[in-house]
Amino acid sequence: MANENGLGYNYSCINCHNDSYYSYNFSNVDDFVCVLHGDDDLTTSIFKVFVYVMYIAVFVTALVGNGLVCTVVQTTARMKTVTNYFIVNLAVGDILMTLFCVPFSFVPTLLLRYWPFGAFMCKAVNFSQAVSVLVSAYTMLAISIDRYIIIMHPLKPRLSKTAAKLVVFGVWSGALVTAAPIPIVSKLQRPSLWHQTCEVDICGELWSSTEQSRQYTYALLVLQFVLPLSALVCTYTRIAHTVWGGRPPGEAQDARDSRIQHSKRKMVKMMLTVVTVFVMSWLPLNIFIVLWTVHENDDEWALWPGMPYVWFACHWLAMSHSCYNPMIYCYMNIRYRQGFQEILSTLLCLKKKDSTRPCQRSSVCEGIPMSELMGANGTGTANRRGIFVCRCQTSKTTAVSNGSRSTTCNFCTPKPASRSSGVSLTPPVRAASVRSQFF
Repeated sequence: MANENGLGYNYSCINCHNDSYYSYNFSNVDDFVCVLHGDDDLTTSIFKVFVYVMYIAVFVTALVGNGLVCTVVQTTARMKTVTNYFIVNLAVGDILMTLFCVPFSFVPTLLLRYWPFGAFMCKAVNFSQAVSVLVSAYTMLAISIDRYIIIMHPLKPRLSKTAAKLVVFGVWSGALVTAAPIPIVSKLQRPSLWHQTCEVDICGELWSSTEQSRQYTYALLVLQFVLPLSALVCTYTRIAHTVWGGRPPGEAQDARDSRIQHSKRKMVKMMLTVVTVFVMSWLPLNIFIVLWTVHENDDEWALWPGMPYVWFACHWLAMSHSCYNPMIYCYMNIRYRQGFQEILSTLLCLKKKDSTRPCQRSSVCEGIPMSELMGANGTGTANRRGIFVCRCQTSKTTAVSNGSRSTTCNFCTPKPASRSSGVSLTPPVRAASVRSQFF
């Protein structure tokens, strides 16, 4: 977004680089102070400390949270699903946004009021900022479409991992193409007498005309916010209506239907939370952009004393979006929560890794007596081709009404499949493939 001189917003992370914003009313050159300190509220120690604390909190939380998301998916075999590939890509985009947007936005704009990193970094940082923000937006769009297909068309084949990788490649390609003009127009400038006298620059976008700058700003606004938001609202509204009002396809089974509906509703709640957080984080800053574009030639608007504080609040809120998604996954998804706990416990040396793990009931073995799963020696060596069978470490045997006894496995270790056990188990036939692993 540019003003009449072509100096304006760096939309990549929405830095307020308008020459009016950097204007200083000094009576003569002798009044210039190149090292700003205590001249206004923005340069006081209290404000600087507050800004540092707020942005450092976002920086650390986003890096740790999104790093944990990537680690959990990478180190856990069952987490390597198509949807989780998209979530990892979202986490990578948020990490890049944290690295390039947070420090390179508030330091030059609020604290120094000039760009100290040179011409090359001006182009590289602006381009990286735009790419990271667009990758996050496009990935959320891909996740919403993937969820829509799974819920609305459960009997259709799932998107393969190869196809998911191609979608991720398309997301990055689209982000790179969309942001391509930014490094071309990003240049060092000296918009005010203060910058010229003190020989310091700002990093901004210098377009050949105001109209070009405005059109590109609106295009980015649509691609980064309006388009993803519209897709998220449409897909999740349809999904929520279907999940809360319909029944799973196939033969009616109350227990099965209850499990599937509960899993789907948890997934929908999590995704609706993601959409709500996205809107609350990015809407204020995008409203600020539109208003700034409309009033870009209005010096009274640009020089309003409260403008830097409004920019700080809107910008911080948008940047904080990069640390919310890991919190949502941890709170609302048990697999991510367990993965986070395991990694943090390992890093903090709170517990040693144990080869045993709690037994989990397999849907393949539901309804099959324990005696049919046990070998002659009762150690759980019997299995079928390709079925994971637990070998009991500790067990509890209880009597039932008909005189038979039932064994419950508390902890177990993997037992490789054996073809020589002499026992062949046939899993129950399901009416439809509706046990989708949502995450």
